Amino acid sequence: MNHMHNLHSRVREAVDSLRLQINWRPGSAVRHLLKRKVRGHLPGNATLQDYERIIRTVLEDAEAEVYAYWFQDTPYATVVAVIEERHWLVMFDLAGWMESAFVVEQPEQYLNRPAFQPLGLLGDLHNDKL
Repeated sequence: MNHMHNLHSRVREAVDSLRLQINWRPGSAVRHLLKRKVRGHLPGNATLQDYERIIRTVLEDAEAEVYAYWFQDTPYATVVAVIEERHWLVMFDLAGWMESAFVVEQPEQYLNRPAFQPLGLLGDLHNDKL
């Protein structure tokens, strides 16, 4: 149980960090923005500010679902919220660095993979209800 509580608190700290400042690794923000435009997740004239506004909206949604995504024994915080009828997934490491943010076309199938560990709702995570 202590391990889970530690994971919850680390995810909560990373969310709080990103709410204050969205941190991208050098060069990755523009690359991710272009990929979202190419995939049709964002309009062609979307700016980085538009993209980050969506990320912040996901991270502020109390009803957003929170997961730990496990990759090679490393958990990545993953928050999924519905924005304009699309499921947006925001993934970041526990130090608060963005990994990606994108539209999930089939969320039930995508998020049911074994790598995704459900942690509850974002509002509950921030109210210590988990």
